[in-house]
Amino acid sequence: MPAPNRPAGVALLGCIAAAASLSGQQTPAQLVQFLRRSIGLDSMQLAVLERGTAVVKVLDTKNKRDVAVFGVITLDVPRQVYVGRVKDFPSSLRTPTRTRFGIFGDPPTAADVQALVVDNRDVSEVKDCHPDDCKIKLPATEMKRLREQIDWSAADPSAQVNAYARQRMLEYVADYRARGDTAMVVYDDRGNVRASDAFAALLGESPYLYEYVPSFHHYLATYPHGKLDDLSEVLFWSEDALPRLKPILSITHLTVYAPPELPGATLVAAKQIYADHYFEAGFDLTTVIDRVTPAAKRGIYLILLRRLRFDDLPGGVFNIRGKVIGKLREPEPTGLKSRRSRHIPSCAPTRTSPEPP
Repeated sequence: MPAPNRPAGVALLGCIAAAASLSGQQTPAQLVQFLRRSIGLDSMQLAVLERGTAVVKVLDTKNKRDVAVFGVITLDVPRQVYVGRVKDFPSSLRTPTRTRFGIFGDPPTAADVQALVVDNRDVSEVKDCHPDDCKIKLPATEMKRLREQIDWSAADPSAQVNAYARQRMLEYVADYRARGDTAMVVYDDRGNVRASDAFAALLGESPYLYEYVPSFHHYLATYPHGKLDDLSEVLFWSEDALPRLKPILSITHLTVYAPPELPGATLVAAKQIYADHYFEAGFDLTTVIDRVTPAAKRGIYLILLRRLRFDDLPGGVFNIRGKVIGKLREPEPTGLKSRRSRHIPSCAPTRTSPEPP
């Protein structure tokens, strides 16, 4: 369990600052201490980690609607190579659960959303959407426009809904790039929830960014007003599918940054700026840390802290939160297993250790 008054992330970034300078050690003592005391890993989990198996754990949260997941894996690939592949966004954004995606240009164009298709179930349900009574996460203004602008008596209203969704997505991304969090959506499907407030709450649960990387924290919190040298970023839409859940259409702001104050580490932050189902906010922080492999070659520790804020959903048979937590306990939904399989074969000799389950 995390130590009292010592958030897991604070200890994590602190151990990174120390571990990055200890490249001669196989497993830096500071990192081991963090994994034991702040995350609660035992000796067996630490041992399988060094053999290349992903370790995933669900952490405690203050808000009952939040989920926090920690994951770590070792990869026998240099950090520069791994980060370079992450920055190859057309390839790195492909994941096992992702059915389609598109990258927004600057400015965004119609070609960026050409592949976007609204799920047929959502098309049939959106026509009856009203504030506090909608199965899709939308602002009240969008519900009204959809009722009024779509010819629901047409033979195929889905074509109109798709065209509307594509255009509004382009406008939303352009507005977000201009105004940042101020432009983020207000969800009126269940009450009145500002996505920007939900994100700020998740970022507030990540004080390690402010304490150890204040420049990156400031950039994320004040976008688009801050500037950082050598930062790479992309905005993209995606449709992701998990078993027994509706497809999730979302828009994400992804940034990649190697902070000078943390030599030997690169941060990858993924900020949800819209999702049509289940999630009011989402924030992933992946940390890539230099590591020396057993063969004295360059490798990395890949550490993920994922935070999600759910709708105020009912429990029982409709316990969507419980289903998602169950999936997030597995290495694959956290992205750790797929990241290993994508990077190891082409970047390093084939490993004999078992694949993550």
